[in-house]
Amino acid sequence: MTRAETTTTDARELVARLADTSTRGAAFARLVALGPTARDAVREGLGHGHWEVRRWCAIWMDRHADPESLRDLVPLLRDPKSKVRLFAVHTLGCERCKTGENPVDVVPLLVELIRNDESIRVRRHAVSMLAWHHAHPHLEGFFQELLDTETDPKLHKHAGFGLVFCRQKADKPLFG
Repeated sequence: MTRAETTTTDARELVARLADTSTRGAAFARLVALGPTARDAVREGLGHGHWEVRRWCAIWMDRHADPESLRDLVPLLRDPKSKVRLFAVHTLGCERCKTGENPVDVVPLLVELIRNDESIRVRRHAVSMLAWHHAHPHLEGFFQELLDTETDPKLHKHAGFGLVFCRQKADKPLFG
């Protein structure tokens, strides 16, 4: 067995250990230490039957994703478990954590989650990602709509930031 094959086999075993609370921390730390060499195994883990494995694989991808693996995260935005969706939102939406271009047009995906997700935590995080990383003047009306209709204080706060950032990019007055 070649060294690359051994690393992939080891990484697959580590991914499987993410399902167990007693082995998760050490397995995740080892996957992080392996870095991009574990990517194929972690990509496979995004489709694992145990939701904690999908969640931790999405977290790992936040720092080690390549353009193809970012595309693999899109189905997790509809995962039955909100904690999986939450980390898929972050990994897809956070530009600060990535070193390359994101080939996924995340704006419509985030807008859909903000409008339709049953979890307020997922919705809040999607608004935050949209506001802080993807604000654009064409989203000003969307953020204003959220300010006019939403009652959740945290979601409202992030929508307010989004509106400010949209107006800054459009060189409009911030208030009025």
